[in-house]
This record gives sequence, structure tokens and C-alpha cells, in this order.
Amino acid sequence: MQKKILMLLNAPYPADIRVKKESDALIQSGFEIHLLCLRKKGQLVSEEFEGIQVHRIDAGKNNYELAFWDVVMSLHFVHPKFKSAARKILQEQKISIVHIHDLPLAGTALSLKKELSLKVVLDMHENYPEALRTWFKWKKNPIVRLKNSLFMNPERWTQFEKQACEQCDRIIAVVEEMKERVIQEHSIGAEKIVVVTNTEDKTFVNQKLDTSVYQSLNGKFILTYSGGIGPHRGVDTAIKGMQYLKDNDNIQFAIVGFGSASVMDNLKALVAELQLKNVHFFGFQPFSKFYSYMHLTDVNVIPHQSNGHTDNTVPHKLFQGMMAGKPLLVSSSAPLKRLTEKYKTGVVFEAGNPEDFAEKVKTIVTDKELQNTLGRNGIRATLEGNINWETTQKELINLYTTI
Repeated sequence: MQKKILMLLNAPYPADIRVKKESDALIQSGFEIHLLCLRKKGQLVSEEFEGIQVHRIDAGKNNYELAFWDVVMSLHFVHPKFKSAARKILQEQKISIVHIHDLPLAGTALSLKKELSLKVVLDMHENYPEALRTWFKWKKNPIVRLKNSLFMNPERWTQFEKQACEQCDRIIAVVEEMKERVIQEHSIGAEKIVVVTNTEDKTFVNQKLDTSVYQSLNGKFILTYSGGIGPHRGVDTAIKGMQYLKDNDNIQFAIVGFGSASVMDNLKALVAELQLKNVHFFGFQPFSKFYSYMHLTDVNVIPHQSNGHTDNTVPHKLFQGMMAGKPLLVSSSAPLKRLTEKYKTGVVFEAGNPEDFAEKVKTIVTDKELQNTLGRNGIRATLEGNINWETTQKELINLYTTI
């Protein structure tokens, strides 16, 4: 009999690369995956999408709706619409395993655990309570700030996180630092936690190479940040660092990706304030071009802030950058520093320190041999070694074949 798993995601799908990679791995291993998620305008209520049985609910088609349901869910840590829809799917499909993508929907799944004799797996993509502090840092709207302080309070979510960790059957941590935090902070046994990190699939390097991506910066020494942009990503630190590199017109910083309007407005205002001509916004780009941006740059930059959020998660771009065969310039955020130094794939600067960022850029720019060595080490660790999704996914599959 085929094993079935219901995944819960408090976001629309498709969008989340981790959800896709985990689903693909489990489907290829013989599992049937059902995903309950939010519905965006124009999306079907249910469909089969790339092998996943997707079920969608209307609980946040705009920011006002999302805020309303955030408040409702935070009152008792149960989302009524997700609970009702999940119960129906679990009963109709005779599913007994629920995989929760991140903390917000943990209470919803756990509220059904006893009633439906479920096994519940909590997949902790990040340190959610600390992420709340970070995400709201740049929010200016007084009503939004009041809502967040009352209902999205990090202390309340930390208390709930402990309960969720105690009550679920297994925990997936995104990085070793997260596993250690859960063990120390919540007194959870190590045997309950498995690490499934955000390594990249080797097929990443098979993306078609688009040699025109940096046409406007032809001949320059390019530093590139790629991916989602938020207050915790430290892109502002890198921008501030570029003011100390103004005298070298050859060094240019490309920002490939996007964030919320408030985040992007902040960054663009900073560039204008510092009168920088060496910072360029490339905007949203399809994932199919990411290998081109990462392989054709000179340095891939990951300037994360170091805090309770970033020190307990790790971005896909770290492993993608290693596969791309170019040096990394990363902040001293704990997982970035540990992995970069362990595999000798880049240079580390002090998180939040623009001057140190600039100094480390100068170190890389002037040492061609160092650039080549760091790039080769990245390829060796990922494509020739086992720091890739082909290896990592075995931990996930083993969890589900033994639960």
C-alpha cells in the first residue's frame, strides 16, 4: 500500500523551493504527497501539479486577509480554515502522516493529532519567533506595528514552539545550529531531530547559460547578491560597504532579486543617499537564470545579519554559489561561517560591518589564485562530493520509511 503524506503550507504554491525538493524526493521514493496551501487569485482549488496533489483554500488573497488570519491563528495557534480543510483531506484520503512546513500551522496539525491518530512531523525552515522580530523591523505602518506587537509577539511564539516540539513525533531542522538550539532551548532529545539542509540538486548546473545577464557590466569585477531580499539578508550592509570601494570603478555590486515594496524602497533610498554608482538593481529574475547570474559573476555575496533568525537557518544560495564554482563572500552568521570555512569556499566578513565587507572584497579582488582555489573547492564539495540534495534527501526519505 502506498504511503500518503499531507503537507501543510501557510503560503501559495508553487513558490517554495524547499517544499518542491522535499516533495519530489518523497514522490520518487514511492510516497503520495498531498499539499494544503493558500490560493492566489486565478489558481485552481485543487489540481495535480508536478506529481503533487495540491489543495488550496481562500485564506489570504491580499495583505489585509493575511493579516486577519494571522491574528485569528495567533489567538490559539490554530487556523480554523486550515483545520477544517485538513480534516476533510485526511479522512477522505485515509492519510495518517502530516508534514508541517514551519511553525505557524503546527498547532493546527497537533489539534487533529489525537482525533485522527496522526503522526506529525514539524519541518522547521527557520527560527520562526526570531524571524518575526526581523521581518517586522522595517515596518513603518503604526497599525501593522500594533498588530504585530499584540498578536505576533515573539515571546508567545517561543513558548508555543516549545509545546509544538514536545508534542510532534519528529522534527526536521534545516541546519545543525537549529538542531542544537532546539535541544538546548526546549530540552528535546537529539534522537527526535533529523537535519535536512538546503543543499542544491546537481542539475542546477544544467540550466542554460545566458551570457547576456551582465551585459551592462561587461568587463567589470562583479559582486552578486541573488535571491529574496528582506531586513535579515544584510543587503544594506553590502550597499554601505560599496561606499568604501568608490575609488575603484572596476568593482560593481549587482542585486538580483526582490523583496517587499518597503524593503526595496529602503535599499534604493540608501543607494541614493550614499550617491553610489556602483550598485545595480536587476529586479526579479526567473530561477532558470540563477546559475547564469551565479556562474558569470566574480563573487557570490551572502551578507546576512547575525541574529537568532539567521544563525539558525541556511539559504539555498550558499550551496548554489558553491556549485557555480565562484568564490563566496559571506557574513559571520554562524551557519554561513561554519560551512564556508569547513569547505574553504569563500571569505568571511564581520556581519553588519560595511567596512570589513569592503576590506574582504579588496582581499579577493587582488588575489586571482585565491579566487580560483575557492571556486574549485566549491565544485569539489558539491558536484564531486556529497554536499548536494542527492545526498541530503536520504535523511528525509529515511525519516518517512521508519516513522
